[in-house]
Amino acid sequence: MLKNNKGFVFVETIVVTSILLASLILVYSLYVSSNNNETRRLRYDDVNRLYETYYLKQYLESFELNNLKSRITSATSYVNIYPGQSDLFGAAYNGEKIFFESLWNDLNIQTVILTPYDVSELVKCDGSTTNTLCTNNNLMTYMRTLDNDSSTGYRLIVEFATELSGASCTSNMDCFYYYANVKVGA
Repeated sequence: MLKNNKGFVFVETIVVTSILLASLILVYSLYVSSNNNETRRLRYDDVNRLYETYYLKQYLESFELNNLKSRITSATSYVNIYPGQSDLFGAAYNGEKIFFESLWNDLNIQTVILTPYDVSELVKCDGSTTNTLCTNNNLMTYMRTLDNDSSTGYRLIVEFATELSGASCTSNMDCFYYYANVKVGA
C-alpha cells in the first residue's frame, strides 16, 4: 500500500523556501548596513582630510574672518568660501588670492562653508527654506551625521572630491567625495 505524501512535500518546500528567503534578506540587509558604515567611515572625517581641513582653517584664521562670521544671520545661516573671494584677503593681499586658488586645487576642494557650530537648522531641507546647500545631497547627508550640541562658535565644513586615480575631479567624471569639519573660534 502506497501513501500519497504530495501535500506534505509541497508544504515542507514552502516552509524551507521561506526560511531560506528570510535568511537571505537578513544577510543582505547586514551587508548593506556594513557597506554604508564602511563608506561613511572612509569618506567622513578621514584623518587625512581632517588634517587638511585643520590647516585650511589655520590659514583662513590668519586673515580676518569676522566679516564672514558677521554675515551669518538667521536668514543666511552659512557663508560659502571660494577662491578669488574679494572680501577674504582684502585688496592688499593679491598674492594670497593666488596662493589660495592654488591650495584649493592642490587639495581637490569642491566646497568650503562656514556655519554656526549647530547645523540642525541648516540641514532642514523641507522646501520652505531657500538653502541652496539642499541640492548637494552628499553634503547634506554628511552634515546630518554631525553632533549638534550647544557649543558656541563656528564650524568650517570642507567637501573634497577626487577621481579614482587621485587627480582633481571635473564635472564629467565619477568622483569620490570626502568630508571633514573643524571648529572655528567664536
